[in-house]
Amino acid sequence: MSTVNISGLKIAVIIENLFITDELKSYREVFERYGAEVHFVSRLWGEKEQVFTSEDGTETETATYDVENIVLEDYAAVIMSANYTSVRCRYYVEGREDKRRTPVVRFFAQAMLKKNIVKGCLCHGLWILTPYPEYLAGRKVICHEVVRADVENAGGVFTKSVSGIVVDEDLVTGDTGDRAKDFAVKIALEIMRCQEETVKNANQPRPGLIPRGVSPRKRKILTLLSECGYWGEELVGPMEVFDEAGYDVDFVTPSGKRPIAITVSMDPDYLDPPLGKSVTSEEMAYKVRLWDDPKIKTREGRRLNKPINLSTWFPERPYLSVPQYLRMLEKYHHEKDAAVESLAQYDALLIVGGSGPIADLANNQRVHDLIFGFLRADKLIGAECYGVACLAFARDWQDGKSIIWGKRVTGHCKEYDYLDGTGFMKQRGEFFDFNMGPPPYPLEFVLRDAVGPEGAFIGNFGKETSVIVDYPFVTGRSTPDSYLTGQKMVECLDGTPPLRRWGW
Repeated sequence: MSTVNISGLKIAVIIENLFITDELKSYREVFERYGAEVHFVSRLWGEKEQVFTSEDGTETETATYDVENIVLEDYAAVIMSANYTSVRCRYYVEGREDKRRTPVVRFFAQAMLKKNIVKGCLCHGLWILTPYPEYLAGRKVICHEVVRADVENAGGVFTKSVSGIVVDEDLVTGDTGDRAKDFAVKIALEIMRCQEETVKNANQPRPGLIPRGVSPRKRKILTLLSECGYWGEELVGPMEVFDEAGYDVDFVTPSGKRPIAITVSMDPDYLDPPLGKSVTSEEMAYKVRLWDDPKIKTREGRRLNKPINLSTWFPERPYLSVPQYLRMLEKYHHEKDAAVESLAQYDALLIVGGSGPIADLANNQRVHDLIFGFLRADKLIGAECYGVACLAFARDWQDGKSIIWGKRVTGHCKEYDYLDGTGFMKQRGEFFDFNMGPPPYPLEFVLRDAVGPEGAFIGNFGKETSVIVDYPFVTGRSTPDSYLTGQKMVECLDGTPPLRRWGW
């Protein structure tokens, strides 16, 4: 009886034309013998399936799972099949797609970020990863001699092996298609190891954090985005952290329109004027474009497709001049209280930064009521960059003090403010190009006044990052603080003990 048991798990095998028949048969035979389910996946180009032909032209295989639609986390392993399938999977449409970021390449690269998913490349398969040298650099691998120069140029460490198979943690590679059966067995063993490691980690929390899945219930974050332009990394960073923590995320915008990223936040060639250098890497620019996908075909793009409409969720406070003001005010409070009650499903609020919040969030009364709903329930509130302005202007009508009075916060420093060009946008539908010019207010000065004499603005100018935790607030200064802001929010929610003060 076999000691290998991967029952109930799914294996994604990426195929294309010129596949090796015996290789695919080996995967079916080995994985199904061990109880796993094999899915042949590829780019289906909008069709329900694609039929591919073997290298010798005698066999066909059908892929019915599209890499653009399947959920990566459903799979215990992702395998790039041998021969020239990986070359064909890198095909791109000239003028419409990035030649280094085709759907299959992107799918495999995303799998590389998941340590609990085993990745396999046999023979020429590593060609699928060379467009992402940062994920291949330093990894011990073996491959067909034809691919070796490209792999080594991408930073892979070619490692000889008598068995023709090399295992480097979650990455398994083989030198030729003839190794398929042994390769599949090794993949299965690594799947078991990863599964055991996941269980072990779940039972042994690392200091300061509760591992994914251990929380008594799944956390849920409400993320507020401007309709006038968010800075891409300030969305991507926290979202990747929340996804890794296993949190659910809902998105809300002022009027329910789909938010769009500021153009320059996905342009690695744009030089930030105060710093005189680019603040967006090619990798981050690519990630932002996935979220900002105008055709909404990417998984990330679909997540922003139908945000909650704040204007229909929270009521507008009436002017004193309206007829029957008292009755209208009573109606407002009744509707607001009902909206606040519906916030019980959320554990935290995040306000994403960029220049857009200056225009439609900072002085938005509905936004202030939303913030107060979290504050009065003693729930966590995170804000980045100019999103912190929303906290400064959220004030009780009775005393006029900001909710951050007496608190420590950070935000966009005066030294980093543009003289011009904070609000670039792009043409899309009803949106139009505009340049906001210099910020209408220096955020640092607003925050210094808002915290009062017993609080403090902590800019950390000259330091690479600046995130301040003064519960219930987590504030991040700017783009480089995006991931750290998300991490500190997770530590506030699920730390052992929960984080309440950090950075000052």
